[in-house]
Amino acid sequence: MWQIQRVAMPERAAHIVPGGTLTTLPDIIIEAESGAWYRLADCAEGLCAELFTGAHTERHLPPGALPGSEVAEGANRIARAWLADPAQRFQASAVGANIAGTLIVEDRIGRNFRLETALDEGFEDRRVHIEDIDGNGIDTLFAVKSSQDQGAALVAVRLEAEGLLRIAASTAPVGHPNGWLNVIGAADFTGAGHKAVALVRTPGPDGQLQILDCPGDQFALLFAVPGVNNFSPATTALDMAVIADFDGDGLADIAVPDATRQAIRILSFRGGQVAEPSVIALPAPVATEIAAITAAPGKRPLLLMGLENGELVLLH
Repeated sequence: MWQIQRVAMPERAAHIVPGGTLTTLPDIIIEAESGAWYRLADCAEGLCAELFTGAHTERHLPPGALPGSEVAEGANRIARAWLADPAQRFQASAVGANIAGTLIVEDRIGRNFRLETALDEGFEDRRVHIEDIDGNGIDTLFAVKSSQDQGAALVAVRLEAEGLLRIAASTAPVGHPNGWLNVIGAADFTGAGHKAVALVRTPGPDGQLQILDCPGDQFALLFAVPGVNNFSPATTALDMAVIADFDGDGLADIAVPDATRQAIRILSFRGGQVAEPSVIALPAPVATEIAAITAAPGKRPLLLMGLENGELVLLH
C-alpha cells in the first residue's frame, strides 16, 4: 500500500530537479514559482522543503541551442548532443514558441555533426535521448521530429563511422497537426537483455503509453497501454513520468499519471505481460516533474511531485 506524505513548503513548487529519473534525496532541488530553490530536510513537523542558499549547477547551453533545452551526455563515441537553431515553424508547439531545426552531436574529440530538418519540420522536444540499446558500445539517439501536417514521430539517429549523422528508423507520425509524443526514457522492461524506448503518444485525455523496440532500421511496438498522460499545457514540465524498479524484480517499471493526472499508475512488463501492481490516487492533478528517490535497501523508490493544488507530496 502506497502512502501520501505532504511535504511542507512555504510556496508552490514549479519544478523538481532532476525530474524523470532515479536519484537520491540530497540531489533533489525544488524550484518554486518565485524562482527560489529549496532542498528537502527533516523538520519538526516531518519532511519539509527548506530554502536553499548554496550554489547549484546552472545549465549552460552551447551557442545557438534551443532556449530551455538540455544537453544530453553520452558514455561512448558520442560525448554530447543537443537541439539547436530555434525557429517558430508551427502555430503551436508543446515545447514553447520555438522548436529546433537542427540536432547537433559532438564526438569525443570535439567534432560536431549536424542533422537538419526541412523548413516545415523540426525537433519538438527539449532534449535528445542517448542510449546504448544492446550494450555494444554504439549509441543511438532518440528524438521527437514533427511536421506541420502530420504531427510528431520518434526517430532513431545514428552517427556512422564516416561521420554521417542519419535517421536510421522512424515511427509513423501521429497523423495530424499538433499531434505530439513525450518520451519517458529507455530501459530493459521485459528481461530481454536490451533496452526499449517508452513514450506517451498524444499525451492528454487520449494518451497512450507505448514501449518500442528498435533493434535495427525499424521500430516494433511491444506494448500499448491507454489512459496515461505525462504532460500539462499549463506547465513547462515534460518529465512527468519516471522509470525505476518499483516491484523489486530487477526490471524497470514505469510510474506515469493516468489520463486525468489525478492518479499514478505503476506499470510493469516482466516476461512480455503488462501488469499494474499499483494505482495511487492523488488529491489533485500532477503539475511538476516526477522524481524517483532511492530508499533504504530492499525498499521501493519513493516518488516526489508537485500538485495543481499547490501541495508537494512524497509517495512511499
